[in-house]
Amino acid sequence: MNNWLNYLSAIHKRGGFLLWLILIPACGRAEPLPSPVVVGGTVVLPTLMATAHFTSTPTPVPGLIPSATATATTTASPTPTLTPSPTAVPFILSGDPYTGRWREPVPVGNAPCGLVDVLDFPIDPPHAAGVSRGGQDFGLYRQRYEKIHAGEDWGGPGGRGNNFGTPVYSIGHGFVTYAEPEGWNRDKGVVIIRHIFADGSTFLSFYGHLDPPSVVLEPGVCVKRGQHVGNIGRPRSSPHLHFEIRTQMPYNPGPGYWPEDPTLVGWLPPSQTIWQQRIASSPGVQWTRPFTNRVQPLGRFTDNSFALIEGDQLVTIGLDNGRLAAILPITGEVDHALINNDRSILYTANRLGQLAAYQLPEIMPLWQMDLDGRGIPLLMPLPGDGVVMSIGENLFAVADSGRLLWQQNVRGRPFSWVTGDDQLILTTSGSYHATWLINPGHVPLRATPLTGYPLHMGQEIWLYGEEGVYRLNPARATPELLHGLPPALLLQSRIIALPDGGALVGHADRFDHRLIALNSDGSVRWQRSYRSLAAGDLQLLVLNGQVYLVTAAGSNPILNLSVYALDLATAELTHIFTGGTRTAVPGTTWAMAAGDGQMLINLGGGHMLTLDPLAAKAAVVSASE
Repeated sequence: MNNWLNYLSAIHKRGGFLLWLILIPACGRAEPLPSPVVVGGTVVLPTLMATAHFTSTPTPVPGLIPSATATATTTASPTPTLTPSPTAVPFILSGDPYTGRWREPVPVGNAPCGLVDVLDFPIDPPHAAGVSRGGQDFGLYRQRYEKIHAGEDWGGPGGRGNNFGTPVYSIGHGFVTYAEPEGWNRDKGVVIIRHIFADGSTFLSFYGHLDPPSVVLEPGVCVKRGQHVGNIGRPRSSPHLHFEIRTQMPYNPGPGYWPEDPTLVGWLPPSQTIWQQRIASSPGVQWTRPFTNRVQPLGRFTDNSFALIEGDQLVTIGLDNGRLAAILPITGEVDHALINNDRSILYTANRLGQLAAYQLPEIMPLWQMDLDGRGIPLLMPLPGDGVVMSIGENLFAVADSGRLLWQQNVRGRPFSWVTGDDQLILTTSGSYHATWLINPGHVPLRATPLTGYPLHMGQEIWLYGEEGVYRLNPARATPELLHGLPPALLLQSRIIALPDGGALVGHADRFDHRLIALNSDGSVRWQRSYRSLAAGDLQLLVLNGQVYLVTAAGSNPILNLSVYALDLATAELTHIFTGGTRTAVPGTTWAMAAGDGQMLINLGGGHMLTLDPLAAKAAVVSASE
């Protein structure tokens, strides 16, 4: 399991992405480890003491992106590259996942005003990128009305004090069923529009609290997506748009609030519904489903299903259709979980130090043990047999049988990890940050005082740290610098192995956010700036030999996730997918390879989906030709 998924899952109940600057010394001489002792048949290393010359580092919170294994072959080491210029040449960007779906409305069948192509948002269309208020309060109980809000209150790009007069637009092609300047009496203008989709489904969009003079549409007329329907007026409260999507009451405003769950009587969550239509109609999307709870990805459960932890339940979801194939209970609270490589055992852990194992696929309890630790746990595969549990600053190695093999205090908390060649490589941060090598049957070996993102490169180990990319030699105290870089914002930076050898570094610093393609000897192939795409979280994925960038950006609780296909030969990007939510749950957005070339994406607080990125790219390229 990729390290970013495991660590992301381990912190999912904290919520939020904390952005800390990690201070890491460039390199230093490794301290000798204390000799291990045996206590009750268990190998235990004495507590390690931090040395004065190490800078204290805050415990990091991981972003979206994994370290990765590689099968690349390396060559002789080069002379370290000089620090690059502060900024890089921007990427050449092509493609737009919306371009091929925009259609002029054409009367057809029972849709005299045409069928919906793509839905926009009602203010600052198409994406409402400059609007922070809107999309968050559907279904909210308000004491002053003693009822539940059946819509969303939207402001304008100018902020709360400048909402009056903000233009409001139709979210899609349709025809007007109701338009009254005084529609809500004291709360004034209302417009209702019916929208019809290609599958025959239909719903109504509702725009309330409009300024009466701006309501000039008439019932029965056709409107296009993005057409002006009115301006925000002055209701009894402060100026705002009351926006609904519903399947009933086409000819009257309705109450705006309801005494019970509005979705039971015909209202739909507006922003979520807009994103659902946008995502479902995107090229390459195979299925999508609402999945707003905090979910922890585990990996393949069977050939056709994927396992997730939701609360205290194991959920398996069908990769071909998105259906929940099974919901199986797990005993006790779960803060992190791991499925072993042969899918025979599920491990679960909680912040009280309780570790449990279950036989798969029956979810039969095997054993449970209490370990001496408190804090957010992290589970990692133990090479050969078993699991490594990190909790606090302690590591515990436990065999599949439930026998404690060893434990060690590493004076730091996990930052990143990767497996490969029967070896677990773990980096830690804190007062004693380091890179640790864990081999079958052995306690951890501290290889270097550097930390960062480890990478298997054939028979070598690379480490992407704050000052650049290093090659590690466990027999030497000083890592070899392959490529120097400006001090990195490591939590926003990533590295993966390339299919044809070498590595791709997503390097974020205070000057720029750039991708750097390195050859297998550490020399630079090319570098490009991606800062104009997103300066937030970045993920790098390889599926069937194709490299993809996944960017997640926005202002909480608004999130937009985009996928780009990278041409390694030309250093060009093709924008193939965009999804999002206006009710993001921090720490629960991720993307990963799900097998058969699929990409499984979870938009925390929004939707889960599978994307065929090759099909998406082909459709986007075809539409742009």
